[in-house]
Amino acid sequence: MKYQFINNQATSERMMQSAVLRLITNNIPRKKTREELISEHEKLEFFGDGVNKYFIHNTCKDKSSLNLQLRISIANLQVGRVPINRFLICRVIARFVKIDALFTLVEDPEGNVERLVLYNWTNYSEKDQSNSFYIDQFFLPVGTQLVIKNLSYQIATDGNTIIHSDNPEDVIVIYRNDDELFNDLKWSTDLKEEVVKSKTVDEFRHCGNEYFALNNYKAAIDEYSGGIKLEPENVTLHSNRAEAYLRLDQFFNALDDTEIALKYEPGHLKAAYRKGKALCGLKRYQEAIITLRDLYQRLSINTNHDIASIEKSTEQLLKHMELLATENEKGQYDFESIIDEYCEKAKIKKDSKGNDVWVNNVGPRLDHADYLIDDIEIGNVKGKGRGWIAKCDIPENTLLMVSKAFKTVYSHEVLGHAIGNTSNKQTESVGSSSCIEELIISVIQKLVAEPYLCRELYQLHDSLDFDKTDKINKKLVNADIIGNIVKYNSFSLANNVIIENTDLSGIGLWILPSYFNHSCVDKNVKLFFLGDLLFIRSLRPISKGEELIISYTGCSSNYEIRSRYLQSVGIDCQCRLCKLDKSESEKTKLRRAQLLNTYKTSIESRISNNGINANPTIIKELEKIIAELRSLRKEHPDLEFDTLEMSRLLSFAYANSANNNKRALSIQKELYDYYKTVYLPTKFYIMLDITITNAALKRMKESMRWFNLAVKAVVEPLIGKVKDDDVALKKKALNLAKKISPDRILAVKRAIDSM
Repeated sequence: MKYQFINNQATSERMMQSAVLRLITNNIPRKKTREELISEHEKLEFFGDGVNKYFIHNTCKDKSSLNLQLRISIANLQVGRVPINRFLICRVIARFVKIDALFTLVEDPEGNVERLVLYNWTNYSEKDQSNSFYIDQFFLPVGTQLVIKNLSYQIATDGNTIIHSDNPEDVIVIYRNDDELFNDLKWSTDLKEEVVKSKTVDEFRHCGNEYFALNNYKAAIDEYSGGIKLEPENVTLHSNRAEAYLRLDQFFNALDDTEIALKYEPGHLKAAYRKGKALCGLKRYQEAIITLRDLYQRLSINTNHDIASIEKSTEQLLKHMELLATENEKGQYDFESIIDEYCEKAKIKKDSKGNDVWVNNVGPRLDHADYLIDDIEIGNVKGKGRGWIAKCDIPENTLLMVSKAFKTVYSHEVLGHAIGNTSNKQTESVGSSSCIEELIISVIQKLVAEPYLCRELYQLHDSLDFDKTDKINKKLVNADIIGNIVKYNSFSLANNVIIENTDLSGIGLWILPSYFNHSCVDKNVKLFFLGDLLFIRSLRPISKGEELIISYTGCSSNYEIRSRYLQSVGIDCQCRLCKLDKSESEKTKLRRAQLLNTYKTSIESRISNNGINANPTIIKELEKIIAELRSLRKEHPDLEFDTLEMSRLLSFAYANSANNNKRALSIQKELYDYYKTVYLPTKFYIMLDITITNAALKRMKESMRWFNLAVKAVVEPLIGKVKDDDVALKKKALNLAKKISPDRILAVKRAIDSM
């Protein structure tokens, strides 16, 4: 299956290949040795396809034009450059593996070793069996010499170098019994079966510890695994590997290792501690608490001073587990500390190469628990498939769900990609195409590492018309399913970064929130993103049996853009706005387009500073455009969104017209009432406009009333209802609003205080 991204088209097979390469290779900050490359390639064979027979496309046999003086060595290859009129002579030193392409290891006559990938060599064979091969030891066997022209030297998706050839016609195959052409060529190594030097258990443990200290957890796992193969009951290796798995969020694998360690040594303190962490990662909070309480009790009566650090760590972790359990069971969150945590973890710095990296390692991926209210359930919705439905009446601003992302990817984390602009569960113009591709690869990688997660993920809509039962039961990682699930269910973070001054674009996949269906208008549920946490509250009272609705696109976007995106994810929206857009006559549509173009070319192009300093000379022309646009939708005034920003601009122009603040205030209040029944983030800014205008008119009491309403509008979607008679909660709400929207809230507060 192919997926179209902004700058390229990627197949599900190639994305699977990228995920596998990242899993089996170690990000070692130096040129890898021959032994390391061979060891990694052996792991790759586990994922290769040696079952199917493939038709091989390679007919290049012309050796006459080869001049040894034009030979280039691996050592002289340069990343990103194609050596023009030069060719590489190399020989195969490891068995070919078929994933999306053909992978092997090759060496040149000087003994330099590198990975090689050959694209477009294979497809499934049909009637012609003459060039059909299994990818096994008889296909291009060890010792086969290759002449490769027009090759490129690239950084693969796992961050390591690789020789890349796209065209089979650029490769001449010279088998060992047919190498007369290069009889005079001297090879610096003897060709023999490559064997990775065996190590002792202690050597594996020592190497694993060294990699762990360098934060290279994949390499550490490989080393510990090598030792475990030699000594399966080695408790230290299982415990150490468990900690490395924990650092990679592979909680199921970590739990397995801790349980094996505790089986052989029930009193192993570190294994018990790590078991508690693994259970927590698996959201089995009560089991984690029991495990840690038992451990803490044993530690508290132990007189060995050497364990003081683990006792302190256990006490801290136990308190955190109890906090997570409270969040999970009761939906009680300390929002102020969570926002502080998010702002701290969202900080970015430059590394030694000038790349953006997180200050705090994992970035804004927060350590908090999921929550799901008992009052909603997933059910079948006519014409929509599955969706969330209220089991009883639900009040306004009720916390319905808190969900931690299955996986998130931020734009600067994408390896080797520039940032583009597409997304899912948002308009096409939001987000990043490269982030979507990276998210698919990351999800594949996560499932390959822990396939038990397939069951949960495969329940999501993917539009593929086949039964997934067998794949779920066998825990099979299928790139086609995963790619489509990401396509139909991912959320863009570009327009959902609520906290000011943390401008993070990216994309994420959340499981339970993906079951919320869409409406452009009349949504009754609000999403609030904080890093990889998604908070979901009711926007208004919801009746028993009513479907809970979010908006994937926003209601103010152009219908053509909106509908194109919705159609791409299989949605035929029947909301009030879409029905109106579709029912309007061509004459009306044309006139609306003309008016909007006039506004864009004649007025908007002259605006600066968000329109606050708008010149009064635009008033008459702007009033005319607004009046006509509204008249075209006079039967549906609350669905006329194109005049929203225009009306704000008009109020600024009046405020700058001989200080005509009364007229400005009238327009702002009218605008607020106009969209009272529709949830729009812009209403927050309208409230602040009214606050400042009242202050300019010396109506300080009224100004503070609107300011408090604006504060509520910022914080209530996150913390719930703020009652006017609750002084402590109002103070807390103001502090939160300053954190969420510091620039605007503080600027308006200063403006009020100065008047």
